[in-house]
Amino acid sequence: MIQKLMQYVRKLMQKGAFHIVVGNFLTKFVSFFGSVFLVRSLSKTEYGILSYYENFNTYFLLLAGLGLAKGIQRHMILQQSMPEKYGCYRYAMQNGTFWNVIVVILCASFCLLYPHPEAFQGYPAVIMVLTLSIPFMFLKETVLSALRALFDYKNYALLAFITSVLVIALRIIGAYLGGLNGTTTGKLMSEMLGAMICLLLIKWRFFYKVKPVKLPAEAKRDLKVYSVQMMLTDGLWAIFMLNDLFLLGQLGGNEATVADYKIAYVIPANLSILVSAVGVFVGPYFTQRESQNDYEWVRKKLALVLKVTSAVMGVAVLFCFILAKPLILLMYGKEYLTALPTMRVLLVASFFNNGVRSCVANVLSAMGDQKSNLYVAGIGIVLQIALDVYCIPRFGAIGLAFSSMSVYIMMSVLLLRVFYKRYGKKDTKA
Repeated sequence: MIQKLMQYVRKLMQKGAFHIVVGNFLTKFVSFFGSVFLVRSLSKTEYGILSYYENFNTYFLLLAGLGLAKGIQRHMILQQSMPEKYGCYRYAMQNGTFWNVIVVILCASFCLLYPHPEAFQGYPAVIMVLTLSIPFMFLKETVLSALRALFDYKNYALLAFITSVLVIALRIIGAYLGGLNGTTTGKLMSEMLGAMICLLLIKWRFFYKVKPVKLPAEAKRDLKVYSVQMMLTDGLWAIFMLNDLFLLGQLGGNEATVADYKIAYVIPANLSILVSAVGVFVGPYFTQRESQNDYEWVRKKLALVLKVTSAVMGVAVLFCFILAKPLILLMYGKEYLTALPTMRVLLVASFFNNGVRSCVANVLSAMGDQKSNLYVAGIGIVLQIALDVYCIPRFGAIGLAFSSMSVYIMMSVLLLRVFYKRYGKKDTKA
């Protein structure tokens, strides 16, 4: 039994699982503890304002590249030769960059003209610098997605870690030197440098002296449609947190309330450190097996992955729930103890979000079933907004946390139902 287990582990290591697990963990670890130092480098008011504008900016970041950064992963895997893969990559880069010019203009214009609450008015420099980061973030994410499609997990993990360290380091240095404006400037510089490193590495590693094959019209159309579906689906998932902070700022709070909720969310959200590597690693294999109609493998492996992610998240959530108070005191200080009850509710929400929902959603995406993800996310958004509008004025941040927990449970159940209804009875090699 033990020998078989060790053989299975060695097989996973040979396929790149070690690099994914270690790289993903270190990347998330650095980002998490870097955010702790960032909080300590800014006043509570500054951190609340930064959270508000980053939240605003992220709505437009979801539109970056029309989803091509994620869309190319599946389509590059399905291409047979390196010139075809390079053509797919080049098409995504060129079209995504062109679209991002429009996104930057829209984002800057909207953020400058929008009637922000009084506590958040008067920060045009913050808006502009955050907006200019969008194109460089797209370039970086496109390269990372391409490396996954090429099964180069070693360089994927390396680049993800290096760029994460750059972002955190320059943001903290900027915060110490220039406060709110300094940390946003540090972010822009780090994204520019990170994008340059990513572009140089993939060119040298895979595409040096490779002549790209131009994608046929049908392939371009398929890639665009799939990418837009990815953008909409990923956007709807991401909008859950964005809506929470946005509606809290509009309906129930000031900069201190927003800062408290952001702190309460940090640990629950970053528990994804423990399981996100699983989705990154298995996604391309589900793509391959689905294209071969090997549905028995798909069912067995999803069940296994769910057991692993649920068990890991269950233990982590229980540990953090019990030690929530000392964790907040240690990392953020006494002034953020008001976030304690909200954090505990969000920990339960994190179990369903990271342990179940995200796992099933990633597998469905890898297998090309974006429509189901999109429908479930749309239902969740409608329910979330309705609950938030009702709960925030009456119960404040704790009501918002219960709203999030309810929505994540509902989406987890719906996604599982979709998967087993669609793939539960399909025959292998059908």
